[in-house]
Amino acid sequence: MLERRITFYCGEAGLPSYQLNQLKKLTSYFQAQVELFNVRQLTRAPVSQTLKMLALANKPYALCQLIIKGHDAELANLVLTDFIAQYALSLAQFSPPELFKLNFPVTSIGVGVGDKADTIAQLSQMLVAQQAITSEQQPALQQALLDRETISATVMGPQIALPHVMHESIRQPAMAIVCHQQPIDWGSSRGNINRAIAMILPKPPPKAVIMAFAQFSKCLLNDDYCLALSLAQQPQDLKALVIEALR
Repeated sequence: MLERRITFYCGEAGLPSYQLNQLKKLTSYFQAQVELFNVRQLTRAPVSQTLKMLALANKPYALCQLIIKGHDAELANLVLTDFIAQYALSLAQFSPPELFKLNFPVTSIGVGVGDKADTIAQLSQMLVAQQAITSEQQPALQQALLDRETISATVMGPQIALPHVMHESIRQPAMAIVCHQQPIDWGSSRGNINRAIAMILPKPPPKAVIMAFAQFSKCLLNDDYCLALSLAQQPQDLKALVIEALR
């Protein structure tokens, strides 16, 4: 079934009831099922259920997705994108406040080639490119990530791997993501993955960092959240989904 997703932030007042009713009316014109997914709450509901929608979209600056499935998904996506542009905020219009310094530019999200070892090598090189680590540190960091995988494969949820390491040489938390067009074997009974999210932390990490990444790990146990990550095609969508889970 054809599926499209629109990722956006609610405005300062969320999406009030009259806007949700307008959204409900718009979706009725298409042969498509449309749901609203609140990323922070990890909850979704059909747009036809206004009361449930109010509970999901009434928070200021909540990160949400419209999930559109069906024969008319492409056309509905075009119309609903215009609706969101009028009543909500695009990812370019709003940036959530930082809880701590995180080295995670949009350029640290790339397309992967090769197997698990190739992916970890690519992730470590991306961390060098974004100046999270030096080229001298890269071989040791790459090996540390590989060594961590020998303990247990870091597949957290459906199609998502989280290779990670804490090290004394790391000064600031950093992340990088490799996206595979086709799932690759990560050596886990949980199945193959199409997103590898590298996470490097200082040792010892500050309390705020521990709490944020614990929250992120919790989100990765949610199938809806993992599906949103695995289907996201644009770097800005992926970054917004990750940052929201760290808050």
